[in-house]
Amino acid sequence: MPNKNQGIELFPNQETSPVKNGDGEVFTLNPYEDLITIAHRRIGMVSQLIELSLKSTSSRDWVLQEGAPYLIHSGAEKVARLFGVKLSNLDTKKTWSEDTKGRYYIYSTTGTASLPGGIDSIEALGTCSQRDKFFGKSGGEWKDTSDIDETNVMKASYTNFVVNSITHLLGLRNITMDMLEKAGIKAGDLQSVKYGKSSEKAGATPEEKKKQSELGKSLLRYTGGDEAAARTLLLEMTSFKGRDGKEVTGKDSAKALTGKWLDVTLGKVRELLKGKDDEATQNSEPADSKKAAKDAADSPWADEDRQGRQPGEEG
Repeated sequence: MPNKNQGIELFPNQETSPVKNGDGEVFTLNPYEDLITIAHRRIGMVSQLIELSLKSTSSRDWVLQEGAPYLIHSGAEKVARLFGVKLSNLDTKKTWSEDTKGRYYIYSTTGTASLPGGIDSIEALGTCSQRDKFFGKSGGEWKDTSDIDETNVMKASYTNFVVNSITHLLGLRNITMDMLEKAGIKAGDLQSVKYGKSSEKAGATPEEKKKQSELGKSLLRYTGGDEAAARTLLLEMTSFKGRDGKEVTGKDSAKALTGKWLDVTLGKVRELLKGKDDEATQNSEPADSKKAAKDAADSPWADEDRQGRQPGEEG
């Protein structure tokens, strides 16, 4: 029994261990040391890991799912290389299950993700099955097993493992758009993925694409063909205060608007343009109005159906 004056021995027969943090500072973990002290030592390092991780990615490494940003495989690989994350003990297995539609296979990939120097490590899992709607469904109907490329399902389980392991290890879960914007990534530059009852990927409908094109052309007409002014005007018109009182940054691209947001914005721009056209008619300035309309029609920024991308974007 330990002497009462010496306190209670919580971790008998354990020695101290030297540990190096991300800044190269060596400190000693003592089994008797208060865990809160250890947490204080690590909190700064964790914050820096997240900040640097986000800055190492681009808008192409994220997607918006129901308004929330999610890191995809390309971004996870960039972050892993940045910090020297090691993936080990990889194992992929195929198992079978059964539902009302019959038997189907599931691929599961497990492994360990660790930081250099043994600072931290986690066990992670990635799965994908024949019932994944991306691989297993077409036109609302489930495909036969022979119509599915099984290797794609197997590779998807590995991809999901990589993303899960790295985001868990580095604390990249529940990332917000505010955090991404501080890292220089704008919501309007992210690909948006929506899932409805069918869990099918959905973008702008053909009707919405027509409205997006009309919106871009109308903004350019209103600004006399000045694309920068058109983007600024759209950004101002689509910014608003949320229910929590915080300012929500708008969009500077018509392509980024869908649904009610697109309809309301287009209605506002139509009213602005109507007022300007009426004023131009009263002041007998039809030539300027026609020139602005021609500039709008010739602009690749407005005609997104024709161009398929924004100026400056890679093809």
